[in-house]
Amino acid sequence: MNYFRLSVDISKVMWTSDEELSIQDRLSSINSDELQQEFFEYCKKWKLAPWTFSQLKKYDIFLLLNDEIRELFRIEFDKVKIKNNKRNNIAISILEIFIKEEIDVVVLKGNYLAHVVYQEVGYKRMNDFDILIHKKDWDRVQDIYLRMGFIPLGFGWGGEKEKPADYSHVGMAFISPDYSCIMGSQWGLKSPTSSYNVNTEDVWSSAIEFNFEGLKLKALSNEYTLLHLILHMGIYKCGIRDCMDVYNLILVKDIDQSKFLQIVKESKSLDKAYFTLSMSNLCVKTFSEDLMRKLIGSNRGYLKRRVNKRIHSADISGDFQISYNDYFQDIEKDVIYFNLFPQFHLKFPFYLKILKKIYFSNSATRLKLSDKAHSPAIWNKLIGFFKAPYYIFSLIAQEIGWKFTVLLFLKLFVDLISSPINYIFKKESYFDYLKSRGIDPQEIANAVKNIQ
Repeated sequence: MNYFRLSVDISKVMWTSDEELSIQDRLSSINSDELQQEFFEYCKKWKLAPWTFSQLKKYDIFLLLNDEIRELFRIEFDKVKIKNNKRNNIAISILEIFIKEEIDVVVLKGNYLAHVVYQEVGYKRMNDFDILIHKKDWDRVQDIYLRMGFIPLGFGWGGEKEKPADYSHVGMAFISPDYSCIMGSQWGLKSPTSSYNVNTEDVWSSAIEFNFEGLKLKALSNEYTLLHLILHMGIYKCGIRDCMDVYNLILVKDIDQSKFLQIVKESKSLDKAYFTLSMSNLCVKTFSEDLMRKLIGSNRGYLKRRVNKRIHSADISGDFQISYNDYFQDIEKDVIYFNLFPQFHLKFPFYLKILKKIYFSNSATRLKLSDKAHSPAIWNKLIGFFKAPYYIFSLIAQEIGWKFTVLLFLKLFVDLISSPINYIFKKESYFDYLKSRGIDPQEIANAVKNIQ
């Protein structure tokens, strides 16, 4: 049984009658306890269990699974739905104040799609509640978070204000006092230091009205929602769960192809659009060959090579997710912790971890970065050892641009060698600040570690 294809077909928000019969037949053929357990484990591994549960219930074929497996699916769904509802309820209390104080808000990504595409709050687990705000409102937004007892996930606290940085499109994240809701506030769709250039004025002028749990807010237009999904798509953190937002948006909402092509070209994201839509088409072919030809441009470049290699590995293995990894976030977490501590002896271990992850990644990771997980031959492992640092730096550069990638690592080194001065002139660390507020730093650390 190809669990990849079955899971993809189930993930489509709408099934044709033929698709429904096909899914029913294939699900019926998984008739042993062992095979049903394998199917559940596959869905759980790729974080598809909640939406699979919802779809099988919706189309009334859930009883084809035995009692034990149905209960496992139900547990996964309930866990996600309870957490998402709890997060939404906290977010609503913040959003109500934004409305009262006339702060414009656009609800982004999953929290929007859950209501208009999936019509199911528990369709997938979401790390945070992302919103788009105007850059000029950032100080006011921070004030509201602090008034509501939210905790900043990093510096910028105290008497000063963290001003919107020209080199960033996001503000500091804030977590609710009960750690159930992380609010992510941003004034752009992508870092201004990256190679992409999104017209923020057009984003706001084309925004549509959106009713979120009875609150009158805004959402991105269909075309900009698709662009945001494209820009947000990971190069390696890219699986069915990520792609289904792309193809299900197309299945439910009308996209003005001319407008979409225009904003893709203006935002200089042709390559990233080609990558994302190609990955989506590996799941459900919703994007025409004509559109793909208009996006492809040159066959050269980092993203084009990733597309070609990912398709090749999928043809051989039957599942393009074999290259899936979240290495960028692993490095990002170490960089965050490095910046939280002022003293050398606390910074140095994280600096070594960062260097180790870049230059001495493990064999399994190197094979995934090379899209060679399907062929773990010694030759591929050897080539992967030498190419891995390039792939990792390219991955980071996709997010912040090559110039700032180089500057970031130079800054890490400078911060490290200058940190001994903090033994003489003591500087309060983030964890000192948490303790001053009576907050257990370990609880914050656990909340951050729980981010997927």
